[in-house]
Amino acid sequence: MTAIAKGLSVRHVHKSFALKESRLEVLKGIDLEIAAGEFVAIIGASGSGKTTLLRILAGLEASDSGTIHLNGEPVQGVGPERAMVFQEPRLLPWLTVEANVAMGLELIGNSSTQALEKARHYLDIVGLTAFYGAYPRQLSGGMAQRVGIARGLAISPQMLLLDEPLGALDAMKKIRMQQELERIWREQAITMVMVTHDIEEAVYLADRIVILSSDQATALQVMDIDLPRPRARSDPRFVAYREALLNTFHLNDHLNDPQPSTLEKENVS
Repeated sequence: MTAIAKGLSVRHVHKSFALKESRLEVLKGIDLEIAAGEFVAIIGASGSGKTTLLRILAGLEASDSGTIHLNGEPVQGVGPERAMVFQEPRLLPWLTVEANVAMGLELIGNSSTQALEKARHYLDIVGLTAFYGAYPRQLSGGMAQRVGIARGLAISPQMLLLDEPLGALDAMKKIRMQQELERIWREQAITMVMVTHDIEEAVYLADRIVILSSDQATALQVMDIDLPRPRARSDPRFVAYREALLNTFHLNDHLNDPQPSTLEKENVS
């Protein structure tokens, strides 16, 4: 099968890691297509290979076998067409917010003036216009993550790869940042691929959800999320998608457990 002309094509990707006397196979023949401009969330149990797959897409790790093409071109190593946003923003504490964003632009050939102009433009996009001169220690967790997203967007990638970018935020900040991330994705018309442990977050943000499994027989499943945007978390269809995913991971099993009889309760007590 040939690679799709526009978007990402992953073909038969395998990845294993060496243990003391054996190898642990993490990714088992992954096949995946992601269209240009799509928002895809990757979820799965711990150890299913979510972050490993994302790092391979970013070029930070090599697969054992298989091919990856972006817009018909083979992906080999890191490149400016792909930007990575990590769970921790990894900002340099001695640089201001604008300098943190501008630094990467200078490294790829922009003049200091160009880099600063672009840095401010993308900080405006993520809602940090008033914080150009702030230092990382003066930012909240959500604001620091916005800087990380601005830094990724600033190099004008075709694809933004996000590794649990909102995982460290409290519940209210996370909801606000999910709304902001959707806005940025929509306005920038960029492909986003995000690893998350948060099932509701995946349903809220994604066009499709890729479910990685540690089961040899089912390396991955893909769920299309056919909901209008902006999405209401109380919409019965939203709830149905969330429940289907919970059932996929057997997280609702306790609801079906038989209730203990009165005698059993007395014995327990």
